[in-house]
Amino acid sequence: MSQEKQTAEQRSEEAIRKAARSEAQKNAPANRSGIRKWLSGLGRDLWIVLLDIFSVNAAYLLALLVRFYVNFQFRPTVKHYLTFFWQFAPYYTVICILVFILFRLYGGMWRYAGVNDMNRILLANLVTCAVQVAGTLLFFPRRMPVTYYIIGAVLQLVFMTLSRFAYRIIIVERRKIHRRKLPAARVMIVGAGEMGRRMMRHLEDDTGRSLRPVVVIDTKGNGGGQTLDGIPVAEGTERIPEIAAEYHAGTVLIADPLLTPQERVDIRTACQKANLELEDYTGYLSNMGGHVSLTGILETLKGPVILEIGDEKKSFADGEQALLSLSDPYTVAAVSAENGAVLIRLTDSREEAQVRNATWVRKHQEETGEEISFF
Repeated sequence: MSQEKQTAEQRSEEAIRKAARSEAQKNAPANRSGIRKWLSGLGRDLWIVLLDIFSVNAAYLLALLVRFYVNFQFRPTVKHYLTFFWQFAPYYTVICILVFILFRLYGGMWRYAGVNDMNRILLANLVTCAVQVAGTLLFFPRRMPVTYYIIGAVLQLVFMTLSRFAYRIIIVERRKIHRRKLPAARVMIVGAGEMGRRMMRHLEDDTGRSLRPVVVIDTKGNGGGQTLDGIPVAEGTERIPEIAAEYHAGTVLIADPLLTPQERVDIRTACQKANLELEDYTGYLSNMGGHVSLTGILETLKGPVILEIGDEKKSFADGEQALLSLSDPYTVAAVSAENGAVLIRLTDSREEAQVRNATWVRKHQEETGEEISFF
């Protein structure tokens, strides 16, 4: 009986080994494929790897030269620092490459580099800086100068950032230069605040229209003589025809949500008299943010849309027409269907802000018994 039990156990162990070998054989191609992909990505970034090898060594070598290179020679009394540097350089280079791989600094699409990439570069450099300090303290009889660590770390961060972001900067600038060479209509932007800046970004990214901002109108009356992203800023909506003639602008784009209805009417009248094309992008730009983006909703709607603002309803053929009809910032209160169309109920964002402020003031007065004073 015991022999039969032993035989059964052997068969069970053999079955387990076969299953393990089969699973390993199945996973082997996937593992090899993953390794090949990783090596392929590293190969595509070979030029960045080479630049990193140069950067991590040149940074600290320059730090020594800045500190001890005097009268066209390295001070003879401190040449042992150069010896320490060259002894530690190969080990430091290998460790840096491993740290950069750990922080995913290779295989990236650097033409789209952003803040997250910059954060990883910064953290990786902090780690390698700690490695540089610890390595030189542990293996050398004398520590390196403090300026060596500080200057070297700063230069290494600068070199690595340039090697990755220079490509993005060059691409962006080339695109700007190319767009400037193309024939484009000269436009005036009414609104010098955040919305004006959004309008300029929107025109840069809009490949379907060739519009070039040449002047910005500050509706607050405190930005004249300044520039916004390199574009001159002028004052006074009442001077729109005069300013448009000065800068040869044929189109006026409104990007200020704080304009009153009467100011909008005055601008429209002035543009009609001066034969200027007018478009109001206030609603489009204002509603890009918020808890539920009205712009995002309307841009995706291709069928009939109904906007309900207060007691008034307006119908549109699609979301784009509905979006262009808005001239004030709104918040989406509800979305539903009505008679085969998408019904969107909107509330005025400015009214909501006033209600929140009034609620805060009332609550503060109830809790403290004191009146609010801003003076």
